[in-house]
Amino acid sequence: MFGRNILKTTLLMSTLLAIPAFAASVPTGLDQAEKDASEQVVRVSATSPATTMIAVAAPFRKFTPKAQTQYSTIDYEVWDLALQNIVLRLGDSIRVRARRPNPTIGTRMVKGHKSAYRLEGSRVTFSYLNDDYRDQLTAYRKDLERVANQIDITSLGRKEQLAFWLNLHNVTLIEQIALNYPVRQPEKLLVGANKQPLNDAKLLNIKGVAISLRDIRENIVYPNWSNPDVMYGFFRGNIGGPALQNFAFTSGNVDLILQLQASEFVNSLRGVHETKRALKVSSLYEEVRPYYFTNWSNELKTHLRKHASPVVLEELASDKPMEFDRYDPVVADLLAGDRPSIATGNVRLGGAQAGRVSPEIARLLRELESKTTIMRGRGMLNNRGTVTIEDVETIDIDIPDTDEE
Repeated sequence: MFGRNILKTTLLMSTLLAIPAFAASVPTGLDQAEKDASEQVVRVSATSPATTMIAVAAPFRKFTPKAQTQYSTIDYEVWDLALQNIVLRLGDSIRVRARRPNPTIGTRMVKGHKSAYRLEGSRVTFSYLNDDYRDQLTAYRKDLERVANQIDITSLGRKEQLAFWLNLHNVTLIEQIALNYPVRQPEKLLVGANKQPLNDAKLLNIKGVAISLRDIRENIVYPNWSNPDVMYGFFRGNIGGPALQNFAFTSGNVDLILQLQASEFVNSLRGVHETKRALKVSSLYEEVRPYYFTNWSNELKTHLRKHASPVVLEELASDKPMEFDRYDPVVADLLAGDRPSIATGNVRLGGAQAGRVSPEIARLLRELESKTTIMRGRGMLNNRGTVTIEDVETIDIDIPDTDEE
C-alpha cells in the first residue's frame, strides 16, 4: 500500500491574532465536536461524474478526475486558522426579512448593510485586514497553485480533488476582494493584468492552463461532479450567495459540509421563499441549470425538497410559478463596502471583549443579537451558545457615503 503523505503548505500568517475577536465568536455553525466528527463521514454523493453532457473547453479536460493513483492529502491547517479568524457566521435563517435600518441621527443617510437578507449567511472581516495580511493571502494562494503544479491533482481521491478546487476558489476570491477593498459589489470588480471582471479574470495558472474562478466552477467542478450540492461550496463574496464556513474543506469533511451548506441556503430567504404570486428561487440555480437541472422545474424542486425544512416544504408544494428572486450582489463584509464612521462604543460578545467598532458594525451586531434571541426561543441553537452584545453606544458622526448602490 502507498503511504499517506501530507502536503503541507508553508505559509504562516503571523497577523491572524490582530483580527477582532468577534470574527470567530458566533457559535451558530458547526461546533468543534461536529467538525471533528465530520472527518469520519464517508458519503458517495460527490464521487461519480456528472451524467449531463456539457461541452468542456479542451484545455480544461486535463483536470478531469482519473482513477486514483496517489494517496496524498493536502493539509489546509493554515487556511483553517485564517478562516477561524476572519469569518463571522450568522447562523441559520429565521426566514424573516430584516427591516431597513433607521438612518443615523442628524442625517438621512444609512451606512452599512441595508439588505433584507443581511442577517443570513456569513461575513468576512475585510475591513480589518491590513497590508501584511493581504500579502499573506496572496502568498497562500500561490502556495496552493504551486502544490497543484507539483503533483497531479487529478490522480488524487475525488474528495481530495473537490476539497482542493473549493478551497482554491475561495482563497483566490477572498484574496482579490481583500486586495481591492473597499469593494461594493465583488462581481463588478476588475482585476488581473487585463482588468477583467472578478469571475472571468485568469488569475491562476496550473499545468500551463490559465484559470478563472468561473473556470473552476463551470469547466472543472460542475462537469465532473454529479451532486448539485457542490454549488454551495463556492463562496461568491456577496450576500446573495452561499455562506462561508470558518474552516477549510478537506477530503474527510467535504460531503458533510456541502450538505450543511445546502441546507442553510435552501432554507434561507435568499435561497427559496414564497410570495403572493410566485415561488422565488435564487438566480444561482439558473447558473447551474445546464449541469444539474435540465428538466428545470421538476429537478430543481426535487433538489430543494432534499434539503428543505417543513416550512420550506410547504412552500414548495405550492403550484405558483417559479421565478428568480432579486439577487443581492453587495459584498459580504461588515460594512457593505462603505467606509466606516468613527469607531465608538464598547462591544462585548459572549463575555469576550471585541473592542471598539463603528456604529454601522455595532448596529449589525445588535441585530444579530436580536436574531439570536429568536433562534434561542425556537430551539435553533442546540445549546451551542449565544452572542452577547453590551454597552454599545452610537454617536451621530457620519462620513459621507460616496459609493453608489
